[in-house]
Amino acid sequence: MSYHFVFCHGFGFDASFWDKIAPCFSKEKCTFIDLGYFRRPSHFNIPHDEKIIGIGHSLGLLKLLELHKNFERLIALNGFRNFLGFHPILRREREKELKMLENKFRTDPMIALDLFYSRCSTSLLIKCPNKEDLNSDLMCTELNLLRSTIVLPSVPTLVLASDNDMVVPPQVIHDNFSNTNIKLDVIDNGEHILGLASPLAVYEKIMKFLDGFYLW
Repeated sequence: MSYHFVFCHGFGFDASFWDKIAPCFSKEKCTFIDLGYFRRPSHFNIPHDEKIIGIGHSLGLLKLLELHKNFERLIALNGFRNFLGFHPILRREREKELKMLENKFRTDPMIALDLFYSRCSTSLLIKCPNKEDLNSDLMCTELNLLRSTIVLPSVPTLVLASDNDMVVPPQVIHDNFSNTNIKLDVIDNGEHILGLASPLAVYEKIMKFLDGFYLW
């Protein structure tokens, strides 16, 4: 079966986030959306006459659903339904952290971005793609989206999470996806950069999911 894979990076990144996993999909039709944090955003209309597989990293899942509704399947990398969490205690603590990050972005966006990157990964040094064109106003606006609850369509959905993710930690994953029909797989040491980290493992899990051979 022929698919059209549409990728959307998450907060604080650009389309180059997918550079390491893109070669795995070299024989597939792919589109890589850029949200415009460092350059002009992509203007792309997703065709309605193709079987679209949406692959979103973190906030990129929500952004995909804003663009298109009729996905064949969805894959979330380091994804979430509710970034702050549904449980009141968890939500209260994460709201404090989010407000601190928002305040930092308003006063010193570059320091805030570096702080965010350090939480995304301790093993990989992540650098700002383009400091000169950083759109800090857009980033502040997008941070508020993290207070939203994502309503997922009723299509087969796979969530690939990391056991050492400091941005969307395991307690948020279990808070968000326990008692749902969504397929969840937790990868060792993927941090908050799945796709950039462990690209081959992520690719293989995606293809197994699409082929119907995924084991739970």
